[in-house]
Amino acid sequence: MPASDRVPWIVLCETERTRWGGDLRRAHILHELALATSALEVQGWGHAAVRDAVRKVAGPPFPWRRRPALASSEFLSEGATVQARRATRPVVLDVHDHPIAQAEALGRRLESPARGAMAAQVARNVETFALFSAPSATFAELAGLDPRRTIVAPNGSDTTRVTPRPFPTRPAVGMISGAAEGRGIEALIAAARLVRTGVPDLRLLLWLASGDVAGEAYLAALRAAAAGDPWIEVRAVDQAGLADALGRATVLVVPHPANAYMDVAVPVKLLDSMAAGRPVVVTPRTETRRIVEAARAGVVASDDGPEALAEAIAPLLADAAFAARLGAAGRAAAERDFDWAVIGRRLATEVLARTGSATSGHETASGVGS
Repeated sequence: MPASDRVPWIVLCETERTRWGGDLRRAHILHELALATSALEVQGWGHAAVRDAVRKVAGPPFPWRRRPALASSEFLSEGATVQARRATRPVVLDVHDHPIAQAEALGRRLESPARGAMAAQVARNVETFALFSAPSATFAELAGLDPRRTIVAPNGSDTTRVTPRPFPTRPAVGMISGAAEGRGIEALIAAARLVRTGVPDLRLLLWLASGDVAGEAYLAALRAAAAGDPWIEVRAVDQAGLADALGRATVLVVPHPANAYMDVAVPVKLLDSMAAGRPVVVTPRTETRRIVEAARAGVVASDDGPEALAEAIAPLLADAAFAARLGAAGRAAAERDFDWAVIGRRLATEVLARTGSATSGHETASGVGS
């Protein structure tokens, strides 16, 4: 197809923030699709972002020379949804969080107006786009996505930036997480205390990110509780320093507690931990367990409690060769299956293969792509 006859693409993404796993997914997940379609990449999901992008790639509002194809790495605002339906061909939406299910999993109470607004936003977006990408099939099911319109594209790591470091000489257990209850932080602290009875020079390294007042309050309380334990470090780390930080740990832990949302999550911190070449210990959540066992990258604890975590951690600290072997296997899996570029290319290939055959009730995007 001549370049002049190709339908233009718009990809809505986020590259200016890289603090949370969601930020990283929004930056990476559709980038390879943008490259494959020579798309205009735009920051944001509001009405103005969509309107301005359409005008830039397709010209004045009426008559449209051709309606551009649209891909978004986040739910659109109400105004952007109207604009997308009117002026684009909404092809694929990345659904990586379900705001209501996530809030409930983390113990955040939602008032009825907020809950209703979130549900309406999800419904509008699901009705607008022809296809979805999701981090796991189980997550797509929990979010209520039509499996016929869903492409599984797991979370990943930038394996060119998160690279292995030499193992530390002093044993250390590490965890990277958002600063909040409901993430297993307290269970890991208790587990580390148990492990220290046999490994008295053990350190616990907690890299915790806070994005709001509640997170700051949680961090303040955690630091106060650990004030008498100099072997516990609580600090933040940015993406530039992530590889060095993770390299200070002997073992990295993802101790998600049991609930329906955590069972379907594919946490970025797990893939970063594997990319760092460290053995991982996870609680027996469905998706994290599946990844770790398939890659032979670590140990799955028998349950969520401190005793089970300690029992899983201790052998990795006692056997350096065993730890290194699992860490190397995790690194190989991260490079092969969970690098953002690998995931993005697979997603782009599938989206373009399906383009033009969206399910009934959604305008197809025939002719989109190359």
